[in-house]
Amino acid sequence: MTGPEDGTDIANPVCYVYGVVLAEADFPGGLKGTGGGEVFLVEEGDVAAAVSEFLPSGPLGTRDDLLAHEGVVAAIAERTTVLPLRFGAVVTTVEAVAEELLAPHHDWFVSVLEDLKGRHEFVVTGTYVEETVLREVLEEQPEIRRLQRTTRDLPEAAAYYDRIRLGELIVQALEAKREVDTETLVEALSPHALAVAPREPKDEDTAADVAFFVDDEVRPRFEQEVDELGERWDGRIRLRLLGPLAPYDFVPQPPEEA
Repeated sequence: MTGPEDGTDIANPVCYVYGVVLAEADFPGGLKGTGGGEVFLVEEGDVAAAVSEFLPSGPLGTRDDLLAHEGVVAAIAERTTVLPLRFGAVVTTVEAVAEELLAPHHDWFVSVLEDLKGRHEFVVTGTYVEETVLREVLEEQPEIRRLQRTTRDLPEAAAYYDRIRLGELIVQALEAKREVDTETLVEALSPHALAVAPREPKDEDTAADVAFFVDDEVRPRFEQEVDELGERWDGRIRLRLLGPLAPYDFVPQPPEEA
């Protein structure tokens, strides 16, 4: 079991857990985690948990906390296979990390990490070009065109209910387009992925938001397909590819304890 090397005497700290790796993993040094503490490994057999110690001064959940978590996991994922834990995973002591987290699920962690080797998550997001998609909506929806004409030159109070109805119809039209465009994206990219996980749209401008689990050997073809789809959607949807990432959306659930 290894620990912080600065010799700091921390009174009653807790352990924040970022993820689990194989004990033999090429682990990056010099990482700073939540609260600025050094990230180190707690080993148990063939697996190890990446943790940092900190004094809890309140509930986790600030933007800085989240960014620290994501930064640590991303840095680990660049060097080795990691099974990431969700944001906010805290264990009372270093000993508890080994005895309560790693030991009971040791063989399961080893099996999952072996399966994850050479595979990464990629997230493809699409954002509508507002002028283009609104023009499509007007061309396809006569009721929206009518309400737009009706409300265009009227005082706000006089067209209040028509404006509400207009907004509702536009939202419904965008939801229908989002469903179709997400299906198109999944159909184009899923042949090059091991698994697919559609995600909730962040806002009304989101055309698609999908995570893909991709084998490293297939990655060039996957990225090429993203580029080709981006070209077909140029001027209508802006595509963005994030990755390679730790497999947040594809972490299996641990087995139930007997």
